[in-house]
Amino acid sequence: MKLPRASLPIALASAASLGAQVAFSLVMLRWFAPQAVGEFSVISQIAFFWMTLALAQSPLTLLADVHRPAVQALRSALRGSLLRWLLLLPLAWLGVELSALAQPAQVLAWAALLALLQLGWYLAQPLTLRSASSRSTAWGRALPPLVALAVAGSVGAVWPQAASTSLLLAAASGYGVGALWLLQARKLDLVAATAEAGVAPAATQADNRSALLRLAHTSADALTGVALVLVWQRSHGAAQAGYLAVLLRVLGFVPTLIHAAWAQVLLAQGTRRHLSPLWIALGGALATAALGLICVLAVQLGWLAASWTGLAPYVLPLVLWQASACLLAACSHLPFQRGRASAFSFAAIGFDTLQLVVLCAPLVIGYGLDASTHAWWIGAVSAAGLMALSAMLMRLK
Repeated sequence: MKLPRASLPIALASAASLGAQVAFSLVMLRWFAPQAVGEFSVISQIAFFWMTLALAQSPLTLLADVHRPAVQALRSALRGSLLRWLLLLPLAWLGVELSALAQPAQVLAWAALLALLQLGWYLAQPLTLRSASSRSTAWGRALPPLVALAVAGSVGAVWPQAASTSLLLAAASGYGVGALWLLQARKLDLVAATAEAGVAPAATQADNRSALLRLAHTSADALTGVALVLVWQRSHGAAQAGYLAVLLRVLGFVPTLIHAAWAQVLLAQGTRRHLSPLWIALGGALATAALGLICVLAVQLGWLAASWTGLAPYVLPLVLWQASACLLAACSHLPFQRGRASAFSFAAIGFDTLQLVVLCAPLVIGYGLDASTHAWWIGAVSAAGLMALSAMLMRLK
């Protein structure tokens, strides 16, 4: 069986997006002062957390509910997300206050703008998957990071040591371009698009979760991600936290790509007749292992600065973790196609809880683990939990 037609363009667009993000980081290091980069990183992280909670997995709902007209599904998702965006304002303000940045009102305004524009871009992506051509969908994913890169690079080259405002403007420009794809809703005709594609949506496909359960699932994921970096820094120091964060970003690209170019496409098309998820997961696991090998070679052959030699002990446990994440990503469409999204969310929250327990246990019980041993614990437990969760999804009826 062949891959879905839209998978290749989206995979290429995702790769281009990742490349643009890496180049954006290099531009920051080359032309912007550390203080400006630090301020931008804090504000963008607040905005991302705000946006993630506001969405509460609405993009997945928009994809899964193929039996609802796309415009109706978009309006419902947008309405709920904007309401949560407003209700989360006090929490965002608390984050700004804790950041201790100067001019907190201006910081909050930038965080609000970035969160709002990013929210629009994240909703535009599933909308285009359901309604636009593969080319338009791919451009909608690749172009925003490229625009942000172009703005940041231009400002950095012309105005050396530019302030964080330039980086914030670059990010806002990229997200704003991405949000423009929401205009696709004006010309939507889902019935005609479905008929032309010859797609017969799965009868049971739906997102049957309540808004509260979706928010709880999102909050558990976000809390685990934040806690991972903070606890690692508290337990093992900033340098060790940097090793962990960089490797997770590099190795996590493969499961993210599988979810975007495989699971999301199948949900948008409402079809099951394609390759087994196990083959997709195997390909992802091999790609993850290859990336891990490249990281080890980069350290051993001196491609990286000497300060990065401590990264090597993390590679194998994190490869194991992210290879297992490829299996979950390849199966992540199944609970929605089989009408069991609620069961999936409850199980995912349980997995997040397990990760938090293993992560925080050494601090709670006062038993110190060295960073390498701790990485093996979190990597092995995460891999086991992800494989168990994936097995549950494949058994769902």
